[in-house]
Amino acid sequence: MDNGVDKAGAEPAVKYVSSALFVYTRETEPLVRPMLENSQRAVVRPVTIEELMENPRKRLSGMTHVVVAGGVDVIKEVLHLAMRYDFSVGIIPSENQRDLVRSFDLAENLEAAVAQSLRADAQAVDLIMCNEKLLLFRAVIGRVPLMDEPSSVSRMVLLASAVKKFLGLKLLRFDFTTGGGRKIKTAACGCMVLQPHVGTLASRLMARNSSFTDGMVSLLITAPLSVVSYLKFLGRVIFSPSGGSRRLPDTVGYIRSPRIEIKTERGLDVTIDGEQVTRTPLICQALPAAVRINLGPASREESRKDQPAAEKIDVANLPRGRELDRARKKSAVPFFSYASEERFRDLFIALREDARVDQTYLVLMLLSTLLATVGLYLNSASVIIGAMLLAPLMAPTLSLAMGLLRSDLDLTKNSVVKITGGVVIALGAAAFVALLFPYRSITPEMQARLNPTLLDLAVAICAGIAGAYTKSFKEILQSLAGVAIAVALVPPLAVAGIGIGQWDFAFFSQAFLLFCTNLVGIILAAALTFRMLGYSAAVRGKLGIGVVAVFMVLISIPLYLSFQRIVEKRTIEGSCEKERFLVNGKYLIIQKVRLGHHGDKDVLVLDILARDMLTRADLTKLKEKIQNNFTRKMVIHAKITYIP
Repeated sequence: MDNGVDKAGAEPAVKYVSSALFVYTRETEPLVRPMLENSQRAVVRPVTIEELMENPRKRLSGMTHVVVAGGVDVIKEVLHLAMRYDFSVGIIPSENQRDLVRSFDLAENLEAAVAQSLRADAQAVDLIMCNEKLLLFRAVIGRVPLMDEPSSVSRMVLLASAVKKFLGLKLLRFDFTTGGGRKIKTAACGCMVLQPHVGTLASRLMARNSSFTDGMVSLLITAPLSVVSYLKFLGRVIFSPSGGSRRLPDTVGYIRSPRIEIKTERGLDVTIDGEQVTRTPLICQALPAAVRINLGPASREESRKDQPAAEKIDVANLPRGRELDRARKKSAVPFFSYASEERFRDLFIALREDARVDQTYLVLMLLSTLLATVGLYLNSASVIIGAMLLAPLMAPTLSLAMGLLRSDLDLTKNSVVKITGGVVIALGAAAFVALLFPYRSITPEMQARLNPTLLDLAVAICAGIAGAYTKSFKEILQSLAGVAIAVALVPPLAVAGIGIGQWDFAFFSQAFLLFCTNLVGIILAAALTFRMLGYSAAVRGKLGIGVVAVFMVLISIPLYLSFQRIVEKRTIEGSCEKERFLVNGKYLIIQKVRLGHHGDKDVLVLDILARDMLTRADLTKLKEKIQNNFTRKMVIHAKITYIP
């Protein structure tokens, strides 16, 4: 149809070439007949690749379209000729040419492939030359674990390949120079130059950044700074089956430029489309709209939408500065990341700010303690939670953890001063409130902050890990408030302050022990978490971390004893409850048991059900029977309820 639209007016009519040259090899000779008998009515003249290369000018005379079926080397020969003689190209893939199919979105069914190869709407596409060698899919320098794996591979195969390829991995010096003159010096285990849509995991990472018509060379650089970062990347690959991500993984850098020069500290083999053909240094050059190829519908649509691309450099995740020097000295990738303050500048700025004492901190510390103390007296959980949200103690605690980890004297000193000031304000404010209400009774909320155990230490450790993790990532920083609620620092201080105001040392010491448990657990767990996240190349402040660890061990002793007392209490109460006793011919049922302590004495309170009136002799006999169940002396109180 002249207007190129079908009768329904919905879709453009497909147009085909009137004639074509078909280039084949000995292996693809069976395709000659289907090409000659094509249903598109194109006049096809077959020729072998050897005949074509003998006299290309003569064979291509009058030809505007060539269809090729053969190996990658044959296709590249035809594309070279297409650049020279200006004809369009159709490609018929064989069954084992999966990269070819994925790269150019080619049809796999023979009839459909023939039809696609004879279309008259060939798309102008870029070609990439690497040291004057034509690249169709990808060029690999060094080792790029996982990057060149097919995206359709199973998770188990991917995991096995990841472990195998990571063994013996080492970071080498790479120098990159872009067409715009930008120089990047870094360390990496390898890099990959690739065309889009090659069906690998690498193509998913760059899917939003490249196309066949942007006039750019796309380069992915892989630099796992540690085993931990490699495992994170592996987890992202395995559990993110969707397309390309908007954010590069921590182990990957990306460069897009019309020209990229790659130099390495020693000559490395360069594998182009699966064949080792050259060595570094490598110059990669994009040839814009170099040839016209019959692409599949998906690639053709994307090419139409493309706008002129600008040079793009995303290498923030790659080692530089002191990290680069450390990486080159290592014989293998370490378990934990290298670290520099430059890489994590935003976090360090925030932590240093959190360690400074300012008016806002003092006011919030005072208000949160007053609110917590009032909530404790009112036995109001909601008021106490409000105080937890208001309390600012979590921030300097995380700063102290980082200061101890990196042996940063200023950060450590400022954090200690800020935490100490907050503790003094909290104890003073709570003691003042206790002096104003000297006759208020002990509430269950206060009682809950007494007798801490190893379980409280476990909560503090989990909160320290969560606190350091949320502080490290801006996108989840709002979760820090939830961490502060999980391991409240101010309410135990408020209870300790009430103990001071009431001149009750036991009350103060138990609550302050809970505060110290939370503080030490958070510091140690946060420091180790920061270390695992790569914020320090090593535990520099071994002395400071050692002191915190010693405090944790010392604190664990009373926590363990308290935990044992709770276990013993539950055991005693459970063993006595619902117990039946026969005393002087009278049946007694112990309905409820409560074990408490008064000074250095254990007090057992029993709720007893009885049908017959009990005399003093009956109660004395009951006491003797119960006492026989315990190895130590008990003060036993009985509350008797008579039932009909």
